[in-house]
Amino acid sequence: MNKLTTIIATGLLFGATSLTSAAPILSISDEGESAAGNAEGNFLATLDGGFLTETFETFEEDGVVYNAPGAQTTTFTSPQGVGSFTSVTAGSGGLCDSGGYSCDDGLAVLDSGTTPFTGRYSVSGDNWLDSMDAEQMTISPTSGYNAMGFYMTDPNDSGGRFSIGGVDFEFKDIFGSSLGNGKIFYISLFDAAGLGDVSIFSNNSDDGYGLDDVTVGKVVVPEPGTLALFGLGLVGLLLARKRKQP
Repeated sequence: MNKLTTIIATGLLFGATSLTSAAPILSISDEGESAAGNAEGNFLATLDGGFLTETFETFEEDGVVYNAPGAQTTTFTSPQGVGSFTSVTAGSGGLCDSGGYSCDDGLAVLDSGTTPFTGRYSVSGDNWLDSMDAEQMTISPTSGYNAMGFYMTDPNDSGGRFSIGGVDFEFKDIFGSSLGNGKIFYISLFDAAGLGDVSIFSNNSDDGYGLDDVTVGKVVVPEPGTLALFGLGLVGLLLARKRKQP
């Protein structure tokens, strides 16, 4: 089931099929700024009414809102109301322990002048949220939303996985083979039951990624008849994809 939902969701606009009652749907753009930007536009177009976006140009630490990058903390809370971002398991032994930073001090809002890494960068404005090579980061979105989208830079240098609502999506299935520095994707996910915590795991303690423009919103679930037709279309896409695989 996990692999099925991953393959079905890839490259599609958000919708809902009978599968959504059993598992969340994860969608990954093609690599590159243009493809990622188009995917963000498509995702935003599926949201009903208002949505919230965190750009990390200001951020909150211990109840105080800051806008100067470089500070670290275990949990960042979005001033825009998107939710919180927590370093659950810190990285070790890499660049997160350089330049005055400590892997154990948690996540960091960085810009081009404060980052110790290459390949991670902002999409809008100057800042992004850096994993600081955390082996596990958990995003806890504000309740009441069923969809989330965000940019991810420099993922899958050494592998990892997403865990969404208890369903795992392996990086090797999502991104393919290990990627070099500086790649960018737009990642969006939908859970008809509502969003719970989203955890991102890294296979290496000295490899990480950046996040930017994290959006939460609501996708209206279509009527059952629409679901059935859409489901048949998705199965056809899945079969066509499998035929193309060597």
